[in-house]
Amino acid sequence: MAAGLSHYPHPKPVLHTGALAEAIRVQLRTWVTAELGFTVPAPETLPAKPADSTARLLGKITEHVQLYGADTGVNAEPWGLAHLFHAHADSLYAAQGRGDAYLLGALYSLVAARAHIRDHSKGRIELDPFGGHRPTIDDSALIETARVQLTTWAPYTFGTVVQLPERWKLHDAADLSDVLADVLAAGEAKYGDMDDDNSIRGMAHLANARAHGLKAAYGHGDAHLFAALNSLVLAAACLA
Repeated sequence: MAAGLSHYPHPKPVLHTGALAEAIRVQLRTWVTAELGFTVPAPETLPAKPADSTARLLGKITEHVQLYGADTGVNAEPWGLAHLFHAHADSLYAAQGRGDAYLLGALYSLVAARAHIRDHSKGRIELDPFGGHRPTIDDSALIETARVQLTTWAPYTFGTVVQLPERWKLHDAADLSDVLADVLAAGEAKYGDMDDDNSIRGMAHLANARAHGLKAAYGHGDAHLFAALNSLVLAAACLA
């Protein structure tokens, strides 16, 4: 229930280099093995430096796609490959010491890559959550990443009952919390009576995302926005 983070059991969510790197690894596990035939390693097998290990991991995945993509049966949209390569570029910047914001940018790009490559999404997704500004981890970038993550699966899973705002229309954590409440309500209506493992796990992750969204809305810190994002990644893996 700790949003897939190997750093559990922290009493509060964390937002640092190791947490970002682990969030990327967990997100990759939700689709890369099945779609690209590349095995994502367990956290204990990765080198000690999280930014370096993330850059190497994404480098291996992009190399795998370039060499074997045609043999995996993947119908990769050009935008999906663009986001995948963009994630690798951001991870290299992070490994060079330019800041953890590039790891958030890499996670954002992987969310978009999954939407195009796994789910065959046709809609265009912007290349980063920073709006052309210098990459910075702040509430705006975290909220935009969570919003985009929701757009890649919630409308297709719940239909028109979930209305997601356009880019930059979520102004603060309270706005995101309200959206998460709507998504959770839609999930309860659709999956509330189901008792299969995926439905139970998916709803647990949605509830977790909502709880963290409320914490962030009440001023408990951006780490709760990050935790909500991680929970949404795992909810999508179970429900979408």
